[in-house]
Amino acid sequence: MLMRFICLLGFFVFGTAVPVHADASKSIPEALYPELEYLLSMPTSNTDIAPERLSEIIAFVASSTAESSMALQDREKASGAFYAFTLRGDLGRVVNYVYNPDVPVYVTMPSSIREQEWLEPATRDALKLLPAALEQGKTLLVRGSEREIITPDANTGGYYSYNQDRAVGVFQGPTGPVLVSVGIQSEPSDIGRKGCVVGEDTDWNYLYSEEKGLNKTGLGWVDSYMYNAHSIIVFVTDSASGTIRVGSFKWLNAGWAKVNMVKQSHIINGIKRFTADFKAVLESSRLPEARELAAMYQELKSGSEETLRQMVAPYLEALGESGALSSPFKKLLASGEYLQSMSQQEMVKVLLKEYLKEQLGRDSVIRVAKADQHWTPQP
Repeated sequence: MLMRFICLLGFFVFGTAVPVHADASKSIPEALYPELEYLLSMPTSNTDIAPERLSEIIAFVASSTAESSMALQDREKASGAFYAFTLRGDLGRVVNYVYNPDVPVYVTMPSSIREQEWLEPATRDALKLLPAALEQGKTLLVRGSEREIITPDANTGGYYSYNQDRAVGVFQGPTGPVLVSVGIQSEPSDIGRKGCVVGEDTDWNYLYSEEKGLNKTGLGWVDSYMYNAHSIIVFVTDSASGTIRVGSFKWLNAGWAKVNMVKQSHIINGIKRFTADFKAVLESSRLPEARELAAMYQELKSGSEETLRQMVAPYLEALGESGALSSPFKKLLASGEYLQSMSQQEMVKVLLKEYLKEQLGRDSVIRVAKADQHWTPQP
């Protein structure tokens, strides 16, 4: 049951288990680059977004073949690639879950994001204006800075923490609403630390240590970093068909000794892994209402650390028995040190993810049920 794997947000790095490659014979049109640079200026500029300056990108994304990829020119020594996919549903659903400050980002990006936090309270308030702006057909741009921690890389086990500036905008396009989200890593990440993917990717089971390096034979000594990253994701609605065409433009410079080890194929593989879970969650008819997930999240956060530890203990016991662990995690789990060192935030994340798995009809390691206003683990 615990044969899991893993991913890293949409832009990852040193290796992958899926042989997917950007089409080296195709590059995005040169006409898109001025508009891409305009979007990349949004997180730190003081101007409102001008939809008329994005006509080429909107048309390109809307006309891109689903599950197709193309090469991007390098940017600031970062490798780049583009990938397109289709999402069923309307943009309101995306905004209500993905850009809802009351719902943790890892709910819709479970194999990519460990934790995300907006650094200014005003950003959370501004994001709550997005649904009304979308419904009323208005143009709105929200800016803010965030702290992200990503899940361990599938190949190296490394995970990273970093700050980035982000802009999220909605406006009306030629076939329906459009949403753009732009992220710029503001400085190199913290040093890479050893994480562990327990089994297969689709079950979202990850462990984390504070030990520096990569959890891969021969690379344990490596001081690795994400040096810089730039990402643009564009959601173009086709209201007539009830679908959204999504285009992801990503650049990443990561490695060690200031050498970029990232290839375009690594980025495409990362986006594909992100896309699989993003679609699985958002397209599911079993996905609980956003307000229900937000309420569950708040209730879990109100639990005492002692209660949360009792609930998480069976989860860690199951992972420890999976036979898929590497050092230092076997020792940390067996001694109980891992459980005792878990923060309240980390325990809440584990329990909310397990609840989400069960609601979506996926295999869960433990059952988490809400009864009489209290959370209890179910055997």
